[in-house]
Amino acid sequence: MKTKLLTAMLLLGCSSAMADTSLLVFGASHHGSCDSTRYRCDLNNSNPGLGLELAEPMVDYSLFVRGGSYRDSRRETAYFVAGGGRTEWEVSKDMVVGAGVMVGYLNGSGMHGLAGLPFVTVGGKLLQLEIGYVPEIHWKDRMMPATTTFNLRWQID
Repeated sequence: MKTKLLTAMLLLGCSSAMADTSLLVFGASHHGSCDSTRYRCDLNNSNPGLGLELAEPMVDYSLFVRGGSYRDSRRETAYFVAGGGRTEWEVSKDMVVGAGVMVGYLNGSGMHGLAGLPFVTVGGKLLQLEIGYVPEIHWKDRMMPATTTFNLRWQID
């Protein structure tokens, strides 16, 4: 399933001359406090993985679709497909900051279904650090502490 998803996105990227294509490099997360007397709290902060994003060229904002796979904080393989939007502001000739949100299907990181992630970005026009944040979540008998994610987005075209 994961290989088919990434292959389909690659083919779509090759066929879409009007889309900006970016490589996503996942790498790290930071977790808030967890009540280890009630929940499994042995979470890993190293989350390597790769993904692909297709986005409309930036005007005032940009809509995008993305998908990818990474090693989640529970030391399992997670994968997702999502859509969202972001906007950016030029701070200087070589630096932009931005904000966005994405929503989609996530299988991993303690979730199996609909998930969302707001994020901010900082960097150059082609390489940016994305910092996402999810507040503490209690669902059924599970708890996921507040999580901050860190990944790179490199626009390759």
